[in-house]
Amino acid sequence: MMLMFWIFALTDLFVAGIFYAVYGGKRKYAEGMLLGVHIPQSAADSEEVKVFMERYRKNTKRFYLWNGLAGIVVCFLNFWYLSVFMIVWCVWLVEFCAGAVYLLCRTHRKLYDLKVERGWVGSAGSRIMAVDTKVAAQNGKMGLSPWWHLLFLALILISFLDPGVRRYLQTSDDGWTFPLIGILVCVGFGILHFIIMRTRNRIYSEDSELNVAVNRMQKTLWSWAMVVSSLTNAAAYLVVASYIGNHNWLNNTTYAIYIVLQTLPGVWMIGSFLYMRYKKEKMLEKNEEPLYIDDDVYWKNGWYYNPSDKRFFVQDWACSWNYTTNMAKTGAKIFTGAAGVLTVGCLIWICVLMWKIDFTPIELTQRDGYVQITSGYSDLTISSDEIESVEVLDSVPEDRYNRINGSDDSRQLLGKFKGRETGKCRMYLYVGYEPILAIQTEKYGPVYVNSKSPGEVEEWCEKITQMME
Repeated sequence: MMLMFWIFALTDLFVAGIFYAVYGGKRKYAEGMLLGVHIPQSAADSEEVKVFMERYRKNTKRFYLWNGLAGIVVCFLNFWYLSVFMIVWCVWLVEFCAGAVYLLCRTHRKLYDLKVERGWVGSAGSRIMAVDTKVAAQNGKMGLSPWWHLLFLALILISFLDPGVRRYLQTSDDGWTFPLIGILVCVGFGILHFIIMRTRNRIYSEDSELNVAVNRMQKTLWSWAMVVSSLTNAAAYLVVASYIGNHNWLNNTTYAIYIVLQTLPGVWMIGSFLYMRYKKEKMLEKNEEPLYIDDDVYWKNGWYYNPSDKRFFVQDWACSWNYTTNMAKTGAKIFTGAAGVLTVGCLIWICVLMWKIDFTPIELTQRDGYVQITSGYSDLTISSDEIESVEVLDSVPEDRYNRINGSDDSRQLLGKFKGRETGKCRMYLYVGYEPILAIQTEKYGPVYVNSKSPGEVEEWCEKITQMME
């Protein structure tokens, strides 16, 4: 429970910090824009806009401070019921994400309305669109090729040639988890890499050479970040594959190495973004012929809506390393709506599952030659022909157990487990209650189940013995 508390508390702080860095810090006037709205320098320096931005700064700090504290307080529910904690945490997460985006977009729209009301036309010489043929000709030709990800995919697939890996995949319930994660992450990075490389290059200056240099720098950094992230993902899987190929088992050290390697892509991405932003500012400081594209009318509501633009994905105004959809397209509306419904649906499904785990009792019934075990996570039906033996134990046999699926907390052990010596097994146990009924089967391995009611385990054992006879 304590480990779960620190994992979620640090995650909440990390998420709040990232959101604040990306969405809460957009206050600097740069490239003729303030909060994504093109206004002249004189307007940005006016007292009216300064007061407006100071109010936004205070609201932003207040929002992130209170939500950061709330994220930590919510984690204390983990010491009560995990299901209650997950429900409240999911509500906090949705509120925080929606609130952060709403605060930014609402302020953006207010500044845009102020611009229209005051008649500001953006920076001097700004245009609603511009074309640089030299830069346009470089679309898709900058940075590393997305085909590099096929090499890392091949490294993952080639591990299947190892007999030990194949044996583990065929015999372990969690065998395909790691390769599937590796393959999906590799394919995901490849698709994202391809989209970024094909995205239209931006124009910053009348100087074509500067435009090419800035766009090449950005896409080179992004392509390297994608390739290194994909390589790290493949390395994480190969560490796991190497160990299970030799030992047919996964120890805690291998798990720890895998988790560390899988978190490195986030470090590469954040580091690349920060360095890219720094490098871009340095390069544009030398821009003697700035060119500003005043397309605010397409972004006035916070999202992009331009029926004349054929692009499906466009670079987001709020974060240059993020991409959003052109909501003027029907496909973009369907894609965004489906993503939102899927995300909320997954959160609701997790909360319902956790609630069932916490509040559904473990029960064993025996009738018509079958033993049925029900719980909050999964049910199990065993026929008398599948039972090899049944006995009452004082405790679960000493072994090193890894949970394959289900629940493992201070109250219950539910689902599939794997012991280093025991092998695969099922557990339906209340923690701290004895004795324990052990049902030995060939198909499921040993099945351990207990009860909170004194004497009930012995009754189960007697009835199952009579059924087998």
